[in-house]
Amino acid sequence: MKILHLNSYYIDNHLYAQLYSKLNGSVEQRVYIPIKMDREPENEVHLMQTELIFDKIITPIHKFNYFGKIKKIFKSIISKGFVNEIEFVHAHNLFTDGAIAYKLKKTYNINYIVAVRTTDIELQYRFMWHRRPFIHRVLQAADSVIFISNIYRDKLLAMMPKSLVTKIAHKVKVIPNGIDDMWLDQLQKPSGKLSGPEVKLLYVGQIIERKNVLLLIEAVKRLNAGSEFQYSLTIVGPEGKSEPDYFKNFLERIEPLSWVNYQGKIKPGEALLQAYRACDIFVMPSKFELFGLVYIEALSQGKPVLYSKGEGIDGFLTNYRAGKAVDPDNADAIANGIKEIVKNYKDYTDFDEIVLPFNWDTIASVYRKLYIKK
Repeated sequence: MKILHLNSYYIDNHLYAQLYSKLNGSVEQRVYIPIKMDREPENEVHLMQTELIFDKIITPIHKFNYFGKIKKIFKSIISKGFVNEIEFVHAHNLFTDGAIAYKLKKTYNINYIVAVRTTDIELQYRFMWHRRPFIHRVLQAADSVIFISNIYRDKLLAMMPKSLVTKIAHKVKVIPNGIDDMWLDQLQKPSGKLSGPEVKLLYVGQIIERKNVLLLIEAVKRLNAGSEFQYSLTIVGPEGKSEPDYFKNFLERIEPLSWVNYQGKIKPGEALLQAYRACDIFVMPSKFELFGLVYIEALSQGKPVLYSKGEGIDGFLTNYRAGKAVDPDNADAIANGIKEIVKNYKDYTDFDEIVLPFNWDTIASVYRKLYIKK
């Protein structure tokens, strides 16, 4: 079967390459990746039955000309001469990839599934009201509408007209992303006890406002000012390229704090695995989070997690004892959540049931079934 992946987010997310690797061999894949004129291809993979097509086509004006961007990308795909070979389309976001998949279906009668991402909901659908009628047609024409978390599925459906929800409810599915095989091959059970008199906290992620790093630091500062334990915070992650001022504020904030250890970016691998294993608690109280696979990585290494109420992973952990959900806008709530995890640390005994479904082999199998279900 010949699949066309439409993936506007490919070069900013290594997860897609893992999915394509697991699908490779069972389907033939073309991955169309529209990128900005001044960017170079990244995350290239070389697979026998998978072709990556990087198209330098996005210009600054497209930020303000949505339908012009869709029209230009659509024409570029047609010009490449392979559309008549395509049997199914997988659109990896709603407002760009989904829109193009819709046009392909209308023109060539090629069925598609469409995924809904954070920016589709929190930016595009929430604020771009004039695009909603078109996007409603995109959703109705899709074979399946994919979310990676229950929380964001419920968020978008609550924003939509009830009549539309009724029409698409039967084809809405939640399919999470997976974690690298490395984590699943080296699972570690919770120890049930803290590593020492100092509680070691770990954050892994970009240094950006959405991740709430500065408020996390304030929460830990309050813990160290009035707690029976001392807390250290190791921070792993790169500067957010679009938020240099936030990163500057971050560096200024941590400079006098001896209990903060900023390690910069660590590539996935043994060093990152050891960072997880060295901590007692993983902490990431993001302001909003579509899912957050770093939580699953931490759980795979036996570490309880602090996460945000009503965001991404919250819906997956409701029935498990795996950590604590907190209000991400309240430093005291974050601090109290950490204290509660410490207090109950011996009660965390097994996270395997949570972690094991997040493997790419299982997820790729689910997608294959959607592709052939015409």
